[in-house]
Amino acid sequence: MNIPEIDKSKLVLIKSEDTVISDVALETREIGYYQDAWNRFKRNKASVAAFIIICIIFFFVFFGPLMKVYSPPANLADARKVGNLPPKIPGLENLGIFDGTRKVSAGKNFLITMAKSEYGEGIIISGMPDVLLDEDLANDFEYDGVYNLTVKVDAYRYANYISSYLDTNNSSDSVKKLMSKTEFEDALARNIIIDILSVTPDGNTYTVRVDFFKYALDQNPEDTYFWFGSDADGKDLFTLLWVGARISIIMAISIVLINAIVGLTIGSISGYYGGTFDLLFDRFVDILAGIPFMAVLTLLIIRFGTELWVVVIAFTATGWLGTYSMSRMQFYRFKHREYILAARTLGAKDVRIMFKHIFPNAIGYMVTSFALAIPSFVFVEASYSYLQIIDYQETTSVGKLLEIGQGVMANYPHLLVFPALYIAILMIAFNLFGNGLRDAFNPSLRGVE
Repeated sequence: MNIPEIDKSKLVLIKSEDTVISDVALETREIGYYQDAWNRFKRNKASVAAFIIICIIFFFVFFGPLMKVYSPPANLADARKVGNLPPKIPGLENLGIFDGTRKVSAGKNFLITMAKSEYGEGIIISGMPDVLLDEDLANDFEYDGVYNLTVKVDAYRYANYISSYLDTNNSSDSVKKLMSKTEFEDALARNIIIDILSVTPDGNTYTVRVDFFKYALDQNPEDTYFWFGSDADGKDLFTLLWVGARISIIMAISIVLINAIVGLTIGSISGYYGGTFDLLFDRFVDILAGIPFMAVLTLLIIRFGTELWVVVIAFTATGWLGTYSMSRMQFYRFKHREYILAARTLGAKDVRIMFKHIFPNAIGYMVTSFALAIPSFVFVEASYSYLQIIDYQETTSVGKLLEIGQGVMANYPHLLVFPALYIAILMIAFNLFGNGLRDAFNPSLRGVE
């Protein structure tokens, strides 16, 4: 083998007495565990979108009831005159959606009277044949063999017409209103009196007809907007939904925090130390897990009623078992890893090992579980409220709204659609958000693009 000769005159020494060779300082900034988790989470577009949706939901949960402060009339009969109105949203009504219209089937004579009334302008949107407005042809007109017509109406003006202007002869009790002298003077000042039908001899009681929308809501039908519609009792569904959602969300967060603290504390101790305590406590957990949740909930409701604190106790009585099992498994899984043995060899104490070395490796699974626990509780609580097992009496719940909406969905679908959409969007958003958190907090993915 021939080795080529190298001309030594071409070799030059790099180092001289004036040359200093040193390492180049790293210009990149050190990224911690949580910063790296945040960077990974931001790259998951679906989880970021889900997080934004959750923030929007939480905004409406806490501030939605304040956006439309509305008190229906105290008298239930009066309140129901503005009940079951369809959704009407400013701006969208001009696009033909959420415009407060609905279809009504009525006799042709009634429709003719309403259309020709000075108070019926703008009520009928479409579906009214022009021939009915011709007095000579209207009497002979027959629609598909029957005398009823289905027309599209402005539901807000239609409700006001029915409750305020329907009886032009002033003979129907449905449009009469009894008022004291004080109430009458207040009604005059508000310009809501249509007719004065009678006055008692002493002048203390008035029988009148009023413009009902002005009387009940202090505004005209065209200025009234129920964004999600109204229920049978005239209550604003938008406000009711977010009030019910606020209760379930606050309870869900409280229950998740209690279950997390109890389950994580006991599970980490049991999984890390093991031994007799772990063996005995695990048997106790097996016994406790065998008690049906329905039995716990039913017994507590029978004994203490359905107060909010009773529901919280029912969901935390055995709810911490899942967190306990998960944290115990994770601590038992990681406590024999090489880096844990190295930390123990270097003199690290148990508390530091548990929370500095083991907990960060297990937090991904735990955070995902906690994130999914919130919509899970909301769904379960809504299901039991829907089945009327949980009944908060005067307090609104999403499940109760679903139960009411299901009974009238054929005629008033908005009462079911909006609560159902809230539950569906919440479940999907939290699932995507939880998956993003799981990947973000997974240490094995650190530095992986």
